[in-house]
Amino acid sequence: MSETEEKANSLVRHLLAHEEKKLRVSYLEAKMKHLSVEEIVDILNLICVKANAKILPYLKAYNVLPELLRSLTLSREKILQFRTLARQRDHIEVLQMFLDLPPQKTPPANFESPQEPLFKDLTPGERKSLAKTLRAEILKKLLKEQDPSVIQTLLVNPRLTEIEVLKIASLQPTSPRILEEISRNSKWIARYRVKKALIYNPYCPPSLALYLLKFMVTSDLREIAQNGNLHLAVQEVAYQLLKDKT
Repeated sequence: MSETEEKANSLVRHLLAHEEKKLRVSYLEAKMKHLSVEEIVDILNLICVKANAKILPYLKAYNVLPELLRSLTLSREKILQFRTLARQRDHIEVLQMFLDLPPQKTPPANFESPQEPLFKDLTPGERKSLAKTLRAEILKKLLKEQDPSVIQTLLVNPRLTEIEVLKIASLQPTSPRILEEISRNSKWIARYRVKKALIYNPYCPPSLALYLLKFMVTSDLREIAQNGNLHLAVQEVAYQLLKDKT
């Protein structure tokens, strides 16, 4: 076993040992302080390779890495170093983890959710309370909400269905932060149709869409690669993944 494999095994083992996101972030941050940029890029690439091979611990680690990396307090200079080296070594998936591209479309300035008459005079806190209700007619009126904290509460409501989550994920225009909230919910992001809806939404942050491409089947990759409404980077990576599959 190479030194890189040993370090990757250690990283994966420790990440999976912590269930809380804060503990995972703290461990990853501490670990990265003692590794060179070259070591980090090679370790992340090895995790991607083994995740592609469906090796379960690595697949689980790969599933949490993008969000953990976004939570780190990395300097702009350090991020650029990761990108440059990943590009030089042709580690495409590692490069994707450090991409910070604007979405294909952005909502208008001062964009707010279309207000239902029922919610017109309610504060975000009051709308969060409503998001906990078990009344289906109220939940349906919250699907266009643009406050991430309200959506976060709504997503854990036991009465919410996949059909309703798909409506949130497909909403246009919408804030990228709303789509990121869906990606952070382990229950809903595990659903294939939810992943696909996020990728197809041009308001989705490209870094998130690129990460989700790995889970798409060949027919969907083909459609994504040809979809001119999506970010060029998303189309190009879909094409590359399609080429690799075929």
